[in-house]
Amino acid sequence: MILLVTVAAMMAAMMALSGAALAQARGGGDVCVSQGGQTIYDMGASSCFSNPTSQAVAINHSFALAVRDSQAVAINRSQAIARNVCSVAALNGQNETCP
Repeated sequence: MILLVTVAAMMAAMMALSGAALAQARGGGDVCVSQGGQTIYDMGASSCFSNPTSQAVAINHSFALAVRDSQAVAINRSQAIARNVCSVAALNGQNETCP
C-alpha cells in the first residue's frame, strides 16, 4: 500500500513538473511545486510547502504540505498533508493526511 502511494505521488510530481513547464509556456495554470524546502514553481491559487527533506505538489486550487522525509500531492481542490516519513495523494476534493 505504501509503495503504491509512493509511486502515485512520484508520478503526480513528475506530471506536475511537466504541467508547470507547460503552464509557464502558456502564461497560465494553477501549479505549486516545492522540493527540499524551496518553492520551484508557484502560479495560481494552489499553495505548497516542504521542508529540506520533502517534496510537495499542489494543482488546481489545492494545498500540499510535506515535512520530515515525506511526499504530498494534492490535485483538484484537495488537501494533502504528509508528516514523519510518509507519502500521501489527495484527488478531487479529498483531504488526506498521513501518518
